[in-house]
Amino acid sequence: MSTHSRWVVLALASGAFAALNGLFAKLTTDTQTTTFSKSLLAFLSLTGEHPTLEMLIRGACLGLNVLCNVIMWALFTRALTAAPSTVKVSITNTAANFLVTAMLGMLVFREKVGGLWWVGAGMMGAGCVLVGMRDN
Repeated sequence: MSTHSRWVVLALASGAFAALNGLFAKLTTDTQTTTFSKSLLAFLSLTGEHPTLEMLIRGACLGLNVLCNVIMWALFTRALTAAPSTVKVSITNTAANFLVTAMLGMLVFREKVGGLWWVGAGMMGAGCVLVGMRDN
């Protein structure tokens, strides 16, 4: 893998882990976690209240939140070391975080993303490209 593509992959992965960090942070406190734990209980044919299971699931989400944060920072600092410009790494990381967060929001939380959001995302992407070209 060339040095150019190495920092890009690291920055994209860093942005994706930043988005996963946000996902697990939200799942730590979201009501969908309660619904998930009740569905898991039903799947396992367990009856009655089991608040410990929900707390374990929330604890796992918190642990995954911290783990994703650590991985994100490790990848981000490696990308900064490998890249010719810190600006390019920051822009690539932010764009990946933005898009992966939107996709996870739509998939996991069934959030609606309208046309205006996509216009804004396109403008942000174009801005990232322009700023990235500035350093060339």
